[in-house]
Amino acid sequence: MHRTITLKKFYPYKPEMIWQALTDNEILGKWFMENDLKPIPGHEFTFRMAPQKGWDGITYCTITDVEELKKISYTYQGHASGEKALACAGVHSELADAAAKGIFAELDTVLTFDLEPTCGGTLLKMQQSSYKGLKMTLVSFIMGMGWKKQLGKKLPAVLEKMV
Repeated sequence: MHRTITLKKFYPYKPEMIWQALTDNEILGKWFMENDLKPIPGHEFTFRMAPQKGWDGITYCTITDVEELKKISYTYQGHASGEKALACAGVHSELADAAAKGIFAELDTVLTFDLEPTCGGTLLKMQQSSYKGLKMTLVSFIMGMGWKKQLGKKLPAVLEKMV
């Protein structure tokens, strides 16, 4: 069993602006997580935030593909328990935490953002692939909810301030 999270979102901004929000580490940090990303193939970087229940707060990444203003792709790896995935989805319950405590230990995925210029803006396609096995497939559904929040609320709020 394999699963890929795929989301498409239209933004009424030019691709250059969306690209900047995806590749400028300071702007990316405002809507996603602190990071030391440089859009250079082979560059290793981390996303960081305060440690949380079930997670040390670090996601390890390596840039695998860059097409200026069109595409950026990187590995997205970390160690966490299901409690972290539930927290990202906004589920706060002792019963759920207990059930999810050992649901996964290794996140080993690939995150890709594709930009397509359109009339009046940019279509952003996000894919997070390589969820393998039943447990990770379940985790992907929870993480998908988190991505909807990031791309549907947090990124647009930052883009609005960039205008």
